[in-house]
Amino acid sequence: MSHVSFPGLGLEFDINRVAFTVAGFEIYWYGVLIALGMFIGVIIGQKNAKRFGIDEDKLYDVIIWGAIGALFGGRSFYVLFSDDYKVTSIRQFLNLREGGTAFYGILTGALVTAFIVCLINKTKFLCVLDDIALGFLIGQGLGRWGNFFNQELFGTNTDLPWGMYSDTIARYISRNADRLLNDHGIVLTDGPVHPTFIYESIWCFIGVAVICYFIKRRKFDGEIFLRYLVWNGIGRAFCESLRTDALFLGKIRISQAVCVTYAVVSAVLLFVITRKIRNSSDPEYLKPYVQTRQYLIDTGAVVEDTEPAAEDLGEVTEDAVSGNEPGSPDDPADPEADPDKETETE
Repeated sequence: MSHVSFPGLGLEFDINRVAFTVAGFEIYWYGVLIALGMFIGVIIGQKNAKRFGIDEDKLYDVIIWGAIGALFGGRSFYVLFSDDYKVTSIRQFLNLREGGTAFYGILTGALVTAFIVCLINKTKFLCVLDDIALGFLIGQGLGRWGNFFNQELFGTNTDLPWGMYSDTIARYISRNADRLLNDHGIVLTDGPVHPTFIYESIWCFIGVAVICYFIKRRKFDGEIFLRYLVWNGIGRAFCESLRTDALFLGKIRISQAVCVTYAVVSAVLLFVITRKIRNSSDPEYLKPYVQTRQYLIDTGAVVEDTEPAAEDLGEVTEDAVSGNEPGSPDDPADPEADPDKETETE
């Protein structure tokens, strides 16, 4: 149980990180909200699968294996760069209740795994990325409220009206005073802090509306996911600059460096590809797969054109038009069928 207050808003209440207990096993709100976010993301992905030209059964394969890769990647990223948490066994590595995960490890693990699965089951990888972008945002937006129940992922002190304080936060600041002093300067144990997890959650839900706007207007496969990376990168870069639990490599905030890199590279790709499409004289250039004839062929909506080209057919004779078979008695083009020529020969 943790006592939480927002002094500037006059709010004060108690929260419990445990949602409920099953056979003596505690289920945390963090896990419940992450699972709920994933469930909603899967439902949305399934409903939008046809819009992106994806087979629903193959999409489920990608999602299941992608989730496994995401957990492995997120856990590996956290363990690799965390100074406060050391893993000494495989069992400890797999015990997510003891430690955390890192978002960009989750994202990288999911992408690598999804790419491999798409290669195996012959699914359009870029189409899958566009489809799951919305689910990623919703999962992030909901999952961050799990951090609220855990009272983690907060920022430095603030005088803003929505500054948050709790006994859990005060204990964390006290335990890590030396490190925080080195990274951020003085962080007061009795002062309100930035609720950065709420900032990120709000940013994600605004992003859902932005992504929905572009889905109907996309010009190439992969565009929606690139826009997601730009939007997510901007928001996370801001939040990471405030967080007191950021992962460092020397003086570099790892997650902030990664999210800025993702955002910049994605923005450049969006600009370059969009410009090439605009300057192309070919209306089919980089057209989304679901809008192409190949998609209709792949789904059996039309039969692939297997007729020989016109130049291979030769000239269409009057017999073909009238329905006469070459060499028939009624074919004047056949000398043997011409009665006058037979008489002259005789």
